[in-house]
Amino acid sequence: MTTKRKITNAWINRTLPDIFYEEPDGPAGAEDGMQQELPIDIIKGSLRERYRAREDVFVSNLVFVSYDRTNGNARVHPDLFIAFDVDAAAIRENLPNFWIWETGKVPDFVMEVASPSTAGNDRGRKRDLYARLGVTEYWRFDPTGGDLYGQPLIGERLSGGEYVPFELDARPGSFSRAHSDLLDVDFYWDSATGFNVLDPATGKTIFPPVAEREARQASETQRDEAQAHARQAETRAQQAEMQRDEAQARAADAEAEAARLRERLRQLKNQ
Repeated sequence: MTTKRKITNAWINRTLPDIFYEEPDGPAGAEDGMQQELPIDIIKGSLRERYRAREDVFVSNLVFVSYDRTNGNARVHPDLFIAFDVDAAAIRENLPNFWIWETGKVPDFVMEVASPSTAGNDRGRKRDLYARLGVTEYWRFDPTGGDLYGQPLIGERLSGGEYVPFELDARPGSFSRAHSDLLDVDFYWDSATGFNVLDPATGKTIFPPVAEREARQASETQRDEAQAHARQAETRAQQAEMQRDEAQARAADAEAEAARLRERLRQLKNQ
């Protein structure tokens, strides 16, 4: 059974140094964040939809993860992270950021999206920090197709305090796909269509706008096919009715001809 830790209202019970209440600097890489925006929207939208009904899942890309209650500068800004078995509503209502000593745990999942100014940090300092904190899965996506990370998609799971890569199904320069055990989704990059989050059972996207569009298109296709079948059935029925009418007309003509011949025969007998 899932247990959720009660979070005190940190905005009222301020027991930490004032440094925690200073406005933090903006996240690194903000100057070239346009490259990251769309992939992050797809990832966040997909995973928010997947866990929409669960109150014990916190998904965010807007806040810092603070990991040392004595040092306000000890914080990191993931492009997206997820924490399971937490009180998501209480975190949003009571905390200025994700404080691991208040939530009782570190994030379970982190995804970083490469930009020229952040890629080196994602591969180095952040990766080491996430491993040290105990983040179960660490994923990196490169919107350039591999120019910044060396490959479009990299997924790693924590094992013995070190990150071990997930198996990657890839064709260099074409596509990359890997499965997240923790989230039970497939992350996918294709050189033609870009990044996506897929349901491994169906192979279809779970990104709501695309999923809704595909569902609508599928519904429209089914409707069009049903209408086409109905028109074909109506055409066959009309053809059958025409054939029946023609058969009835031929039968009537045959009966009339038979009657004429009988009458002619009667006349010949009476001569």
